Amino acid sequence: MVSTPSPTLSDADALRRARDLIERDGWPAATMERLAGALGVTRMTLHRRGVRREDVLAALGRLLEDDYRRALSPALEVPGTAAERLAVALRGLCDVTEANMALLAALDSAERDAIFHEPGDDALTQEAFTAPLLRLLCDGAADGTLAPDDPAETATVLFNLLAWTYRHLRLGHRWSPERAAEAVTRRALRSVAA
Repeated sequence: MVSTPSPTLSDADALRRARDLIERDGWPAATMERLAGALGVTRMTLHRRGVRREDVLAALGRLLEDDYRRALSPALEVPGTAAERLAVALRGLCDVTEANMALLAALDSAERDAIFHEPGDDALTQEAFTAPLLRLLCDGAADGTLAPDDPAETATVLFNLLAWTYRHLRLGHRWSPERAAEAVTRRALRSVAA
């Protein structure tokens, strides 16, 4: 990974073009030549800047972090109990999963793991994705509306339960976004209710 993002990898529009390429053709087909074209530079420019495929993937991971943060953050500011706000966050998680379904499908498990998982064995989901859920779980323990056993672990479980089960219900079972979101949100809330 590059220590400071290349200007090419800081351009959100260019990254979205690279993302479109990956969604359309898959990660294996995203050669440096094709990624450079999507980013609007030459392959040699990427080479001179020390940009590798892994760096493009990391930059796309930062875009995903931003998408998830924007989707879940409003739940931290709305009025209501922590359980009510968690319901808002979980719906937001379904919405952002829906918006990123093509990208997530285009990446294989190793690429998704690099974006979402902390390194090492027995890892949790990256804090960038679970921080709002963790805060709401702690708020819920404090206000008595939620009872997470281990808030950090529960945040990882909720994130994965919602995102991947929602995705499977949408793609594998062809449920509507509303039905899939309602089903996973209701059951997830029940699992942490006080």
